[in-house]
Amino acid sequence: MTASRRIAFFDSGQGGLTVWESVVRKHPLLNTVYLGDNARYPYGNKSADTVTRYASEAILFLASQQAELIVVACGTASSVAVARLKQLFRLPVIGIVEGFCAEASALCLQNRRVAVLGTRFTVASGRFESELKACGVESVWQRACPLFVPLVEEGISSGDIAEAACRLYLSDMPEDVDVVMLACTHFPRFAQTIATALGTQFKRPVLFKSADGETLIHSSASDQRPLILLDSSSSIVSAVDSFLTTHAQANEFLQSQRDVFCTDAPARFAHVAQLFAQTQIPQPRLITLGSL
Repeated sequence: MTASRRIAFFDSGQGGLTVWESVVRKHPLLNTVYLGDNARYPYGNKSADTVTRYASEAILFLASQQAELIVVACGTASSVAVARLKQLFRLPVIGIVEGFCAEASALCLQNRRVAVLGTRFTVASGRFESELKACGVESVWQRACPLFVPLVEEGISSGDIAEAACRLYLSDMPEDVDVVMLACTHFPRFAQTIATALGTQFKRPVLFKSADGETLIHSSASDQRPLILLDSSSSIVSAVDSFLTTHAQANEFLQSQRDVFCTDAPARFAHVAQLFAQTQIPQPRLITLGSL
């Protein structure tokens, strides 16, 4: 049975399930539909026009599934496509950039720096940097961490290889960083190793902040202010809360209906999905998007 009113989540793969899971933990009865475009993954090496076209095709499909809010749970697509998607579609579309940057700005002390860790395309787009500066953050340090994605998808988020990847990307991070934004939905699964690397490097405690609250994931004998690793999930949960609060038929979204779709290899999709979501997901169903 198809839900009459649903909230849709879209990503190039399975990483957006970290965002989806945060929302359904807060709203366990929520009708949701998730689409991972894994046939055309990754988006991080595509042009802005191509990413926008792929995302548009995904939204057309999700609209056919009675979605009434689209969550673009993808750092790359949020960076380069959401503004255009809002012009193209009547459906409300939210990405992870604006609310995420506002939260980082609120957490960062004056005259301190925010770091952005993302895909190559996310960093090259400059979208996070410009939005952070619009929020009042004067100093931004960005670093693309492309190896984090395949490592997470192979189930490698700790150990020698993961630690070496952190040293490769993070060893020159400035000491005045106050908040580290995990601007790819894969990266929260790397949070512990990132925290250990940066906490040891700066001799600071490290907090991981997400929709579930704050957790100390690296302790230090130092009395310095904790470094904050920030996940995008809390800003998305807040946006969904606001949507439901202001929607006249909010109860019609709460019928416990969930669907998951992918564009290639459902069995493989389901296997990788369990690396991202501890909540059980429905069996993924295969669909074809416009230009495949």
